Amino acid sequence: MKMKNLVLCKVLTFVRYFAEALFFPFISLYLKDQGLDISHIGIIIAAIPITSMICAPIYSKICTNPHKTKIALMIMSFIEAFCIILFLFVNSFAYALGIIIIMSIVSSSNYGMIDSLLTLIAEDHKQRYSSIRIYGSISYMLGVLISGLITKAFGFVAAFSVTCAIFLGVSILYFFIKTPNRKEETKQEGTGIHVLFSNKAFLFYLVFYVLWIGTMQVGDDFFSLYMESKGGKEYYSYVMFGFIAIEIATMLLLNRFGNRFGIKIYFVALVLLVIRNLAHAIPNMPLWFIIAFQMTRGVIWATALYLSSTLISKILGYRLASSGIILVLFGVQVFNSIFKFCGGYIIEAIGYSSFYFILFCISFIAFFYFIFYYKAYRGLILNQEKQ
Repeated sequence: MKMKNLVLCKVLTFVRYFAEALFFPFISLYLKDQGLDISHIGIIIAAIPITSMICAPIYSKICTNPHKTKIALMIMSFIEAFCIILFLFVNSFAYALGIIIIMSIVSSSNYGMIDSLLTLIAEDHKQRYSSIRIYGSISYMLGVLISGLITKAFGFVAAFSVTCAIFLGVSILYFFIKTPNRKEETKQEGTGIHVLFSNKAFLFYLVFYVLWIGTMQVGDDFFSLYMESKGGKEYYSYVMFGFIAIEIATMLLLNRFGNRFGIKIYFVALVLLVIRNLAHAIPNMPLWFIIAFQMTRGVIWATALYLSSTLISKILGYRLASSGIILVLFGVQVFNSIFKFCGGYIIEAIGYSSFYFILFCISFIAFFYFIFYYKAYRGLILNQEKQ
């Protein structure tokens, strides 16, 4: 029975991320085709993290166990499908913003909730979450390639319509997933939000992850427009295919050898992010150069998928894992909401190179933050595991 449940989780992950690959990476390009300005597009994509910033604490309160998380995700997937239908009729900035806000209420915390649910299920099977999540990366890689072909041949509406149908299927799939039912207590007394903020190991990780992944995601969200400005719009789906292929290969290697290095792997991912942002910040770089350094995104994100959810679960314990993961997502979304909202205006005012130079500076700070606190961080984690 457990093995069947694990297979269902892998199927759900594959299907869910395939649907996302047909829609979310192409929102900016779709809105640009609809005639919206870059500043307006920046505001629209900023609405996603802003909404998550508001909703994440609510979902953290609701999702107090895996079963409640599963039910919430089932309902949210159904509503997402309906919102995508409405999105097909975008004809103005106000309409697009309104639909994105509605969609974000039910989707902006999805990643954290899915991560928390599948992490606990994976632990119940004595496996890492990345052994399930890798199927999401595989489907995402295929999805962006197929979506690029569909949009080129039939337009964005065709790809988005397929997404809608798949999200309805995902909602049904959640019903068949069996959630673990453990009695394990948290590694600290209490279950309130104050317990999370009193955990030094968790707070350190929260700050580090926000600076690291927030910088990566903000850069990613404007990368399609950056490529378009370089005349490379038609190559965007192939670029995504490339770095997701690297993400999959990296996760396979980490699943095999990652235990030998532990959190030291973060150093590699941090260096790659700093180099990527610097490469994008250099003016007048040829398109092939920009694409080559964007590929490092695969290693960066694979590292986060391999370590993050499992590490938070170890720090906080079974009962607080979901709340902790959602709170980390909340922190990232606060960061993203600020920089995505301002990003369009910054790019219009001083250009893409200056925008990515700002991201380079923040990622550089994250790198030194991790170096400076590495020993203390490692000590806190080891001490937490002994408790």
